[in-house]
Amino acid sequence: MKRNEFLIIIICLLLLNVISVTIVHSPTVLGSVGSSLVGKPAVDFNKSKTLRIAVVGDIDSNQGLTTQLEIANSYNVQALIIPGDFEYSNGNEVLSNLQSHGFTKENTDIVVGNHDSGKEVQLWLGNNRTFGLLQFGFSGDKLALFNIDANIKFDCSSPQFEILKSQIESSKAWYKFAVVHQPNSQFDCYDPVFRASGIDGVLQAHNHNYQRFNINGLMYGVFGTGTHDIGSSMYPLESDGWEGNKCLKCITGENGITIIDLQVNDKNSKHFVGWFIGMGNEILDKF
Repeated sequence: MKRNEFLIIIICLLLLNVISVTIVHSPTVLGSVGSSLVGKPAVDFNKSKTLRIAVVGDIDSNQGLTTQLEIANSYNVQALIIPGDFEYSNGNEVLSNLQSHGFTKENTDIVVGNHDSGKEVQLWLGNNRTFGLLQFGFSGDKLALFNIDANIKFDCSSPQFEILKSQIESSKAWYKFAVVHQPNSQFDCYDPVFRASGIDGVLQAHNHNYQRFNINGLMYGVFGTGTHDIGSSMYPLESDGWEGNKCLKCITGENGITIIDLQVNDKNSKHFVGWFIGMGNEILDKF
């Protein structure tokens, strides 16, 4: 074999090896819920396959909230969940800001925080209670939210617990989320009910930071990333564990909003993916 022919063969083999390595290490598109990629939420997605919600607590009447709502709008969020504390300075301005960005009583849930007025929340929810089942008309049986008011009696012997337990157990919704402001001090009471009745996640705030746990297969999250406190003023992470479980992702000093895509085109293979998105539209966590 001539030397030039030998070199050509070697070069071809090297090129084939590069191509094969590129193919092997190309990122896999996971959790496509409609058209979403785990890397970042797709702006355009099939709403017959995906229900997109966003979660953020400890918000305030300031430019930071506007930025967070603009991020939600840019990703075409369909429903907003606020796990408490929106009335630090001017609750009416906060509600007006929500509505100006398309987040109204028809697609926004608010739970009472320790800085909120129960009456204002009742008025928003159109309910004579500050706790219990909430469903949006547009999402039908795809989504059920179970609001817990930790500012009133809510332990295992309370009427609130009995009402919530009954509602959770009887719900036929595809996705069920418990929503409470303060990380649940009645864990031993509520957690068994959540598991027995198919709760998909527990959405909390109160601690001004981001924490995500997988507790025996159930997501518990703290989404206190609103802009009442910002940057270094946010709460320190006192530990990386809760109820004996290690935090999968704990972040402080970063404000943002969490987006969760629920797969809604097949009840038998339901799943969700999520992203914690920072104020500069950067991905800080994904799950």
